[in-house]
Amino acid sequence: MADFWLTHAKLITPRGITSGALKVSQGRIAAIRRSAPRGARTISVRGSYLAPGFIDLHVWGPPDIVSRDAARAGTTSFLTTLGPEPPRDLLRHAVERTHAEPHEGAVCVGLHLEGPFVNPARAGALPKRWMRVPTASELDRVARAAAGRLKMMTIAPELRGADAAIRWCRRHRVVASLGHSTADANTAYGAVDAGASAVTHVFNGMQPLHHRDPSLLNAALTDDRVTTMVIADGVHVGHSALRLLLQAKGPQRIALVTDSIRRQGWQVTARSGAYYTRRGVLAGSCLTMIEAVKRMATACGVPLADAIRMASEVPARLLRLGSRGALRVGARADLVIFDRTFRVRLTLVGGRLVYQRRGS
Repeated sequence: MADFWLTHAKLITPRGITSGALKVSQGRIAAIRRSAPRGARTISVRGSYLAPGFIDLHVWGPPDIVSRDAARAGTTSFLTTLGPEPPRDLLRHAVERTHAEPHEGAVCVGLHLEGPFVNPARAGALPKRWMRVPTASELDRVARAAAGRLKMMTIAPELRGADAAIRWCRRHRVVASLGHSTADANTAYGAVDAGASAVTHVFNGMQPLHHRDPSLLNAALTDDRVTTMVIADGVHVGHSALRLLLQAKGPQRIALVTDSIRRQGWQVTARSGAYYTRRGVLAGSCLTMIEAVKRMATACGVPLADAIRMASEVPARLLRLGSRGALRVGARADLVIFDRTFRVRLTLVGGRLVYQRRGS
C-alpha cells in the first residue's frame, strides 16, 4: 500500500493527547506532525481519536476467528489462550494454535497457557481433572510444540515444582503469571523473586484481600515488580475494586484483558455482561478491548491516555513487543481510530486496513 497520512486526528501519544496527523509508510509510523504536507495522500479521521492498537493478553477461541472479531474492537495483537487439557491434547492444540496461517485481522503473537499448572481449589470454570503440577519434561514438550511462540503461562505458585517452572519461564523468555491459586502473600513474593512478573485476572481465581491473612492478591497490589491483568467489565471486578487497583498499581502496572470466551464454544449462558456455566460459575467475559477502555475512562474516571496505555503500552512492554504499543516514529503502524462514543471507525495492522466501520 502507498504511503498515506491520517489527518485531523486527536493523537493519543506517550506525551498526551494532541491534534495532528500521522504518516504510515511500509507498515510503520513514519512521521507525526501538526498537518500533512500538501499533495500527500490523506485519510481524514476528523473528530476521532487515533491510538496505538490494543493488545489482548487473554482471549479464547480459534485464532482465525478471534483475529477478525477482535479487529472490530480495536485489537491489533493478541495471545491465544489454552486451558487445562490432557498432555497429548495440549501438545496438539499448541501446534494448531501457533502454526496457523496469517490472519486477516488482528495478529496472534503467541500462546498463553492458563493452566494446566494451576490449583483445582481455585479452578473457576476451568476443568479440574486436567490440572497438574509442572514438570521440566512437559514444559520442554509444550515449548517445542509451540515452536518458540509460547509467550505466557499462568502458574499457581504454591504447587510443587512451581518455582522451578517460573525459573524455566524466565530462561525461555516466557512471562510467568500467577493465578488460579490459593497462595499466601509470602509464597507469591517468593514466586516474584523467582521471576514471575504478572498476575492473571487480578481479584479472580485467588483468595480475597485480607488484612491479617494476606494472599496472592495482597502481593499483587503491593509489589511494583508485578503487572496485574484485569477484566474491567464491571462483573468480574466491580468499579470500587477497579479504583482500588488503580490507586495501588497506577496505570503503568495494569494491563486490560478481555478473557473473552465468546468464540470458544463452551456451553455457557450470557448474563449481565458475562458468561456463566450451567452450575452458575462465572466462566469468562463478553468484553471487548474498546469496551474495557471505555469503562476505565467513563466509570472509573481514568484519563483517556492512561486507559489507552493499559490496553497497549503496558501489555506490549510485558511481552517485550518493542515495536508496538505507542504512537511514536518508527513503531509498527498498529492503530485504532475511534470516536467520542468509543465506536471503532478503523483498525490498521502493520499499516494495512483490516476493519472499517460502515459509513467511516
